[in-house]
Amino acid sequence: MSTISILTPFKNAAPFLRDCIESVLSQSYSSFEWILVNDHSTDQSTYIIEAYPDDRIQLYTNKGKGILAALQTAQQYITGTYVTRMDADDIMPVNKLKALLDILNINSSGTVATGKVKYFSKSEISPGYLKYESWLNQTAEKGLFYQRIYRECVVASPNWLMYTLDFDSFSGYNQLSYPEDYDMVFRFREKGFEIKASSEVTHLWREHPLRTSRNSDTYQQESFFRLKTPHFIDEFKDRRIQLIGAKKKGILIAQILQEYLLDFDWYEQEETLIGQHIKNIPIKDIQMLKKEEACILSIYPEDEYRRELEEFMREREYYIGVNAHYF
Repeated sequence: MSTISILTPFKNAAPFLRDCIESVLSQSYSSFEWILVNDHSTDQSTYIIEAYPDDRIQLYTNKGKGILAALQTAQQYITGTYVTRMDADDIMPVNKLKALLDILNINSSGTVATGKVKYFSKSEISPGYLKYESWLNQTAEKGLFYQRIYRECVVASPNWLMYTLDFDSFSGYNQLSYPEDYDMVFRFREKGFEIKASSEVTHLWREHPLRTSRNSDTYQQESFFRLKTPHFIDEFKDRRIQLIGAKKKGILIAQILQEYLLDFDWYEQEETLIGQHIKNIPIKDIQMLKKEEACILSIYPEDEYRRELEEFMREREYYIGVNAHYF
């Protein structure tokens, strides 16, 4: 059996580690090495891990500081044919590794396997997280990964499996920036990798107040926008950018575009904003939208208006996921 290398950074994960460890050690596909890297924990995390006498577990200390440095440390010890990531506060469904490996076994290299996700918590899951769960799973079902890449990260950070040789082809975590999971998906696209999804739920995502994504600035909205906007600029470098929406997200995007010294056109449908100058850029009526350029939508309206908006844009030769993207 080919070996899967599982990379797991952790810091002060004691409240969740036992559930995580038992889910990994119970996998139906048992040929794996589990490379855990302690990001300078001050709780009982390492003692909990050391209490499990399993030769597949390898425990190291982060050579730097933070999640990305811990993943870079873990990467140095990979020996498996395949590689994946697991987060120490989450749970693997018992068939996760097998389900993802089955996808790779029927596809050539250059394939990234993923699946569906499900949030769980001791308390009620917020509507925002449930909406993201639904959107991720719908994206997987429809195979719309790259068409939706500018909206959100389309592959959950601990819910993928790929050939180690493919991982090495873009230097794995060594060349990534925060938010590293989103950066990695753009690397998938740059390398021409095909993302294939299992119909199974392959990751159980724990929602709790201590999650890094809730508490670290590197995983807040501005970090995501600063990562994806340059990719959009590069992809559409031969077209003039049309920005729709002049509220909080639109203003942030406009600021980033100006930092790249780009000229762009800025539109709104709200009458109180039309005609204003924000960051010295005039806000135009959306009805003046130029045809066949490249469009960023900083708005994501409710279903009825979204259908009307997209119909209007198609009349001006804009197609969502092609030359127009929700941010």
